[in-house]
Amino acid sequence: MDSNKNKNNLTPLMKQYYDIKNEHPDTLLLFQVGDFYELFFEDAIKASSNLGLALTHRGTDANGHPIPLCGVPTHVLDHYLIKLVKAGFKVAVCDQLETPKAGKIVKRGITQVLTPGTLTDLKLLDEKSASYLCTFFPTIENNILIFAELLTGQLFITSIEDNTSKSIESEILRFMPDEIVIPDTKEAKKYISTFKQFSNVTVESFDILTNNFDTKTTILQESKIWFKEQFDQENNNIDNLKNTDAFNYGLATFYKFLKRNNEKALNQIKTLSIYNQEDFLILDAATQKNLELIKNSKDGSSKNTLFSVLDQAVTPMGSRTIKKWITRPLIKKDLIEKRLDSVEFLTQNIIFKENIIKYIQKIGDIERTIGRIALSRAQLHDYILLAQALEFVPLIKQELSTHAIDNKLLSAIGSKISDFSQIHNLLLDSINTDTTTQRLIKKGFNQEIDRLRNLIEHGAQEIFKLEKKEQERTGINSLKIRYNGAYGYSIEVTKANLNSIPNDYIRTQTLTNKERFTTQELKDLEYDISRANNDIEEIEKEVFAQIKREVEKYLNHLKKLSYSLSYLDALISLSQVAYNNNYSRPEFNGQKEIVIENGRHPVIEFNLKEKFIPNSTTLNQEQTLWIITGPNMGGKSTYLRQVALVCIMAQIGSFVPAKNANLFILDRVFTRIGASDNLSEGKSTFLVEMEETALICNQATENSLVILDEVGRGTSTFDGLAIAQAVIEHIYNNIKARCLFATHYHELTELNKKFKDIVLYHAASTKSEGSIVLLHKILPGIAESSFGLEVAKLAQLPKGLINRAQEILDNLNNKNIKDNIY
Repeated sequence: MDSNKNKNNLTPLMKQYYDIKNEHPDTLLLFQVGDFYELFFEDAIKASSNLGLALTHRGTDANGHPIPLCGVPTHVLDHYLIKLVKAGFKVAVCDQLETPKAGKIVKRGITQVLTPGTLTDLKLLDEKSASYLCTFFPTIENNILIFAELLTGQLFITSIEDNTSKSIESEILRFMPDEIVIPDTKEAKKYISTFKQFSNVTVESFDILTNNFDTKTTILQESKIWFKEQFDQENNNIDNLKNTDAFNYGLATFYKFLKRNNEKALNQIKTLSIYNQEDFLILDAATQKNLELIKNSKDGSSKNTLFSVLDQAVTPMGSRTIKKWITRPLIKKDLIEKRLDSVEFLTQNIIFKENIIKYIQKIGDIERTIGRIALSRAQLHDYILLAQALEFVPLIKQELSTHAIDNKLLSAIGSKISDFSQIHNLLLDSINTDTTTQRLIKKGFNQEIDRLRNLIEHGAQEIFKLEKKEQERTGINSLKIRYNGAYGYSIEVTKANLNSIPNDYIRTQTLTNKERFTTQELKDLEYDISRANNDIEEIEKEVFAQIKREVEKYLNHLKKLSYSLSYLDALISLSQVAYNNNYSRPEFNGQKEIVIENGRHPVIEFNLKEKFIPNSTTLNQEQTLWIITGPNMGGKSTYLRQVALVCIMAQIGSFVPAKNANLFILDRVFTRIGASDNLSEGKSTFLVEMEETALICNQATENSLVILDEVGRGTSTFDGLAIAQAVIEHIYNNIKARCLFATHYHELTELNKKFKDIVLYHAASTKSEGSIVLLHKILPGIAESSFGLEVAKLAQLPKGLINRAQEILDNLNNKNIKDNIY
């Protein structure tokens, strides 16, 4: 579309379209024309194809060619926006900003640009997932990650000095953003392939570094001013970041991107968190995937994940809080204990908890309702939802202040809930909750609106009243007020009664047997009736705008309310899970001990019809590292994941699936479980395995839990065995982390003779009638063999194949290929 060629030949409407489209050339522009949003040129062709809309034409372009056109009605815009965004399009919505007037082009402007990270419409968002916009800016010195949750007005910033993609990938997975904005630089482009591996994430390259120095300087200065105005600057972490190019340019990139796509959101971002990765339990990308904390490995959904077990929240905002807690477990003992105290209190006080649940589920997703109000995206329905929610807030506060006095966290939540009676009463008195009408304002709230509404609803009665009044005033009983399409309302008087008409009657028409008149009162009434619909719409909008401004005065308190209630709902969820599944409260020690009595895998147990077989764990100074042998399908991998999940759940502040659990505060949990390749980066299964193992060896500490399953199996036997032994020795001698190491290399069990606190366990099995029976118990000692052939039989491989495999195995055993590796 050439916007600069022969523009004088275009209509004013199309000139306006060209000007606005040129400002957003990378979007599909939905251009409001009356009751429709219309798309033109290439946008129309793309939209009609993706939305199944009829493609037509309107007028011609500057070269005389027909202009392609398609459109959607304004009242179903959201339905089509969902389809376009899901199809991967960036969409700009251009609204009419004033009431159309004859002979004048209506003012229009972009009111929202929809990208995956800037969505605010509830229909476009997953209700159980927070929606984050991520800005990533790498430099040689360090890397800045900025995460913005626009609907809650929260900003999270961290600096990562480690330039490996694994560290950055791990941090991004904590937040699982919908969109990642990166600068158009050589350093950033190296990470594109990593980011594109994430499911349902859009990567947007966005450049503020132009050749025009003034433009670059202006954006940097604007972003710094915005940052200073929005946030309290008394933070040492901020001072340290301000001196880095990564922070300054990262902030400028975030600021410019949001200013272009959702400028209103900039002013609503009020909460800042400058954090270090070490402020939470670090879960690297492989661990988050291997343990299936939020997404399963089968289809990427939350089914059969830790989240699916722990999420018993009754509101979407409570579910989102649970999800945040799972990816950001705590490392401060006092914070963990406060959560555990609250979970225990809620578990023990059933009636109190049930009352809170009854009230809080009525509140719904007040967090996102408030977010839409803050971003000026709220409709009447949002204010109705807010009014309904606020009805139950005092009841929750009363319950907390009366029955939760003995619990510090719950009583603190209650004390932070403000009094919203004034704004609640305003909404109840003013907002029309009858959704069967199109009226915004409730009857009785505004006299002028009531008068106009009365005119609309009772216009005929008002005319009849005036007719009776004029009959009495003139004494002419035959006087009538009639309506004519050409002349409007008029008073009809027969010629026999002309002598009785008052002086204020104004003749409008003479007929054969009668005359028609009007009066100023009739003119005013006719004008009121004809204009009432237009006037009431404008007045209602103004009154509604005043109500919105009153609500906006409470936004900060409302945001704090939504945070408190989502936190409360998440605590209740953990208590429900603990109560329903017979979980126990974990204890924490300072002895670097992990002692779990009769632990269970929370997800498998949750979905298992029969009773789950529990297993115990003891990792301490006498048993720092376990080597676990045993057959496939014997329960080793389940057990490894189970131990990691119990530790993570404890640091979330959750009760755990065990009879007892005595743990210490971990700084990191690492898992290397399962085999997968990375074809997009040309990496084999073994290379991926070695990269994950390298990350563990380089980043684990003595306060970490390391879970390793089948290290070395992706290469030749002796290479794999050598690597596996070297990894064990490195963890034991240098890192000194608590470690569970599952293997099929039985030669590694000899390490127990060399290192006294490396202990041997195995997945127990037995034989019955010539077949293996897997007991799913982890017991002291060494497995007799890997029972590979027996497992193959269970899988029902052909009998002849099994017999041949037995022959080959017997030959290999007779050759005694096992060398002494010590």
